[in-house]
Amino acid sequence: MSTLSIVVLTLIFIPLISSLAFMPYLTRETVSFGISISEEIYRSEPVRRMRKNYALISLLLYGLLYLLCAFALLRSGHQDRLEESIWLPLFIFLLIALSSGLFLYFHFKMKQLKRALPGTAEAKSILAVDTKYRQNKLAVSNHWFWLHVALIAGSVLYMLANYDRLPGQIALKYDFQGNIVESAAKSYATVLSLNAAQIMMLLLFLFINWSIQHSKQQTYAGDPERSIRQSSIFRHRWSVFSLLSSFMTIGLFSFLQLNMIQPVHTSVMISVTLAIPLFVVLFAIILSFLTGQGGSRIKRPAKGSNVQPVDDDHLWKLGMFYYNPSDPSVFVEKRSGIGWTINHAHPAAWTVVGVILIIVIVSILISK
Repeated sequence: MSTLSIVVLTLIFIPLISSLAFMPYLTRETVSFGISISEEIYRSEPVRRMRKNYALISLLLYGLLYLLCAFALLRSGHQDRLEESIWLPLFIFLLIALSSGLFLYFHFKMKQLKRALPGTAEAKSILAVDTKYRQNKLAVSNHWFWLHVALIAGSVLYMLANYDRLPGQIALKYDFQGNIVESAAKSYATVLSLNAAQIMMLLLFLFINWSIQHSKQQTYAGDPERSIRQSSIFRHRWSVFSLLSSFMTIGLFSFLQLNMIQPVHTSVMISVTLAIPLFVVLFAIILSFLTGQGGSRIKRPAKGSNVQPVDDDHLWKLGMFYYNPSDPSVFVEKRSGIGWTINHAHPAAWTVVGVILIIVIVSILISK
């Protein structure tokens, strides 16, 4: 059991560690550790050296953390399942804490460097806006999610039609060896609980796709045409990712339901339940490296522009949290990481966060 846990740890978290370590290379070239700069400064030697140091230190620290977790899992052996189940969440928590602390260190270091750069403070900032930006194909049509609806409906009908074939006890949870660790008496609520979770997930992914389409526009004035093209591709690719990953995740739930009636071999169960989450994680990481934040890695020019973007660093607390009461936008691009975040000063943003948390919690509860 512990050996398989280490395999899972390796397959999922080694790519995650790599993406965290090289995150400064994935951001827009107008941002460095949460600080706004020009593309020319982004490619300057001091900032290049800072990114390199961050990556080396990150790989060293994350690597040591990974080895510590792997050693702990091996030491737990096959007997103490509780101890083994604690180490993976603890590893994730420590990884997030370490990553956040390291980012903040380099954030303040970059802030000092920006003040020391000649002419940065006096440079004029330029804001570019494309009034026809929303006319671009920024996300896939929500009509594609009817495939998800069809899959969920098919699963419900199949389970109802074969309800009598179900055993008296329904397996709800398995360990890494395929052994049943939690079950419940057969009932319509138990059988259809996974379908309810599917519906919750479908609503969540529909909202994600909508937010990709309607999040705040960000255009670099140094080369607006390239910036708009990159941003459009960036949104569309992540919209496709959302569509495919949601379909596969919902499909996994349908597979688990099918297993209630026609149990598959343990090796097949383990392979499928590991392969789909692993595919989603690897898909996201590969997409991040190929595309970059805002499409920054798509057809990068040989030379960066010296135009200074709008200096709104004071609106980004610690380089991570956007707080602007004057901005009507609810969703904006992240400065640290890939994707989008909320405008923490907008009341609607917290409503959205609350609804998402409720959906996630309800999905977890009803799928148990």
